[in-house]
Formats: sequence, C-alpha cells, structure tokens
Amino acid sequence: MNTIQTGQVEIAYETSGSGEAGVVILIRGQRTQLIHWPESFYQAFATEGFLTIRFDNRDTGLSGKFDHIAGPELEALKRRIAAGEEIDPPYTVEDLALDIVALMDGLDIDTAHIVGISMGGFIAQLMAAKYPSRVLSMTSIMSGSGPVDPTLIDALWSVPGSREAFIQEWVEYIRQFGSKKYFEGDDYSRRIAAAAFDRCYSPDGANRQLLAIFSREHTRDLVRTISVPTLVVHGADDLLIPPAKAKETAELIPGARFQLIDDMGHDIPPGLGKSLAEIVLTHIRSTSNRTA
Repeated sequence: MNTIQTGQVEIAYETSGSGEAGVVILIRGQRTQLIHWPESFYQAFATEGFLTIRFDNRDTGLSGKFDHIAGPELEALKRRIAAGEEIDPPYTVEDLALDIVALMDGLDIDTAHIVGISMGGFIAQLMAAKYPSRVLSMTSIMSGSGPVDPTLIDALWSVPGSREAFIQEWVEYIRQFGSKKYFEGDDYSRRIAAAAFDRCYSPDGANRQLLAIFSREHTRDLVRTISVPTLVVHGADDLLIPPAKAKETAELIPGARFQLIDDMGHDIPPGLGKSLAEIVLTHIRSTSNRTA
C-alpha cells in the first residue's frame, strides 16, 4: 500500500501494470474502498499495458479522515439537507476531484483516462469539466448528473453498528441492488464486507461523503461543458440509479456515447468485470486512435 499527501489529506493507493499504454485511474463510489474493485476489472487494464491506479477516496479505507466533523454536527447538517436547506459541507465533490489531481501531480502523471462508478462518476464528470487538460477520456459508470433528491438522505445515512450488522447490511444491499445474473452468493458478499470492515470502518466518513454529494450545485450546467471523449455506461437492471439518469447525462455531453448493459445492477461483480473493462478499453482505444 502506498500513500501520498495531497495537501488537504493523505490518499492511499495501489497500482498495477507497466504504464506503457498510458494511465487509467479508477474512482470508487460513496463509502466503498479500493478493495471493492474486482481483480477481473482492474487487471484487464494492466494486462493491456496501462498503469492502473486504484485509491481510497478521502474518508474511506486507509486514506485520511475528517473526523473533527462528526456526531451531532453531522446530524445537524443531515437535518438541514433533508429540509431542503443549503449547507456548507465538510468538503465538496470538487475537493474529491482535486485529491485526484494532486495524486496525479505527486506521481508525475500529466494526463490519464478517468473511470468512475456511482459517486465516482460524479467526480469523473467534474474532473472532465473543470480539468480537461488532465483527462484523456472519461467513463461514467452507474452514475447520473443531476441533483439528488434531499429526502433520500435519511435512507442513505450510515448508522454505526457492529461488525456483523455491517456485513449483513452489505449482503442485503447486494441482494437488492446487485447484478443478479452475476451474483456470487451471500458467502462472497460476506467476505468482501468483512474485509472492508476490518480494513476500515468509518460510518461518519461515509456520511461526510453523502453531504458532499447532496451539496452539488449547477450539475447539469457543468456537465454540458464537458468536451473530453466520454462514455456513459449503465446497467439495465440498476434499481438504485435509474438508467434514464445515465442516458440524460450522455445527452447533456456533446459527442458522448451511451451504452446500456443487460443484466447489470448497481455493482461490478467479478463475473462482469472483464467484459465491462473491455467496453471501457474500447472507448479508450478509440480515443487514442482519434489523438493519433
């Protein structure tokens, strides 16, 4: 495990691949860690010669935490969001994007192909809009672009609990929102959840990320300015974020391509990893061909 200080926070990351073909940066979603990427997905890029970077967003995994904003202060911010009020969050989605820019700077990476899922899709879109000189291509997976309904914050809020409760919550999440055709079974879900809990359990960190998501402003206007080659991928069976949200994102971005994946829910299980990576690689290769 490697770490780098971005200025605001320390970011933990792992790499694979030679880098001869370029760099691919993978951005996880809210409350999940770099270990949630299936090897079948990220190794597909490394096999093609890309330096593939996985990392923990701030407030997850082994990256730095903003624990000075916690407890009652977080609850108060949540209540204001639920009431439709504006807040000053502990940090913004742009701060999460700037962590990636700082990570690239620290590793002497000028440009990269950016791939984000769920919240990571929000971050990838913002990077493409605000820092296009650093982005060779952008892929947004299982994400949208518009604001999130503030009434959903209570349902998404993480409540501290035991290790077993955390594991069972993940099992039930995958049962409900996962890709059922590629379902690996409850035992697999339990192993992943146990590894995530033991590596880092930070419900307050997950909630601070939620506040950043719910505080996003002028999102559609920003997405319309994206000029880098863009692929928007979504699962036809995604019950958490409707496919129509992703289709809207693709329609907002000039020249973006939208691809709907049959039998895919709101996750990337190992059995889907390689084929999904190949879809992204096809997009990256087409970008390289246009540049050449």
